[in-house]
Amino acid sequence: MSGAVETTTALLAGLAAACSFGVGVALQHRQVQLAPKAGRAPLRLVAYLARQWLWLAGIALAAGAYALQALALAFGPLTLVAPIVATDLLFALPFAARWSRLPMRPVDWAGCAMVGGGIAVFLVASPPASGRSDASARDWVLAFVVVALVSAVAITAGMSSRGPARPALLAVAAGTVFGLTAAVTLSLTRLLRRESLDSVLGHWQPWVVVALGAAGLLLSMSAFQAGPLSASLPVVDTVEPVSAVVIGTAVFGERLAASPAGLALQLAAAAGALAGIVLLGRFSVTARAYPQVADKHRRSGDGPGGRPPQLPATAP
Repeated sequence: MSGAVETTTALLAGLAAACSFGVGVALQHRQVQLAPKAGRAPLRLVAYLARQWLWLAGIALAAGAYALQALALAFGPLTLVAPIVATDLLFALPFAARWSRLPMRPVDWAGCAMVGGGIAVFLVASPPASGRSDASARDWVLAFVVVALVSAVAITAGMSSRGPARPALLAVAAGTVFGLTAAVTLSLTRLLRRESLDSVLGHWQPWVVVALGAAGLLLSMSAFQAGPLSASLPVVDTVEPVSAVVIGTAVFGERLAASPAGLALQLAAAAGALAGIVLLGRFSVTARAYPQVADKHRRSGDGPGGRPPQLPATAP
């Protein structure tokens, strides 16, 4: 397969993953926010959500998105795929607007333009080299230790915080873990291209991907539970690609632009895209839509603050 075909495959699969992630996250968050307060303990919350078909649909979309992201990483570097997947908020936005029947405002279109334009410039300025397919044990251990420390600090600070800081800090931990998950997924997909499935199962990558995926899901669910989508999803979408690009550069030898002018252009484009993500999350229709959904259920008495639905007594 030629380099152009591999890059095109990575681009298309990354965009499809972003779309699936965006819609799936919007569905998951809506159901988590509507869960009764009595079910906010993690196991009780999962037991309640497992009976909500919209939450299950969101999980299915997230699983499909992960498969598409894995396909993209099989043919493209983290510095290419991670920024594309971070555009999932662009797909969550129109979904939220249609669901809530709220119009798209100029700030929404401005945020979309900043994200789309910033990602496009970043990718155009990226060098074609894809780096290594795997790394030494020392590099992997260093990456895992750094991610564990960052996540532990963010979780500890988040659990002791109140207000918007709590979901934001938990989202930092989730985004950091998701960035490492993407790095391990890249290594796994490159193994699958070289070896049989039976042989790959003898490596550590598939089992660590499962563990990291479960940890990331629990952290993101905790962040969604702790506050509005506007306080968590922009943070995840900001931290995840940064984490993935840093790991890709340090572990796999992937490169950003070599010249000072090219590097400055990439950094400026990344900053513009991240600013657009924050703008979309905090001041757009996503910030207006989901609080209205929760308020509606509070008034009707079937959500947080109202008469909670019955939860299984056996769950802790």
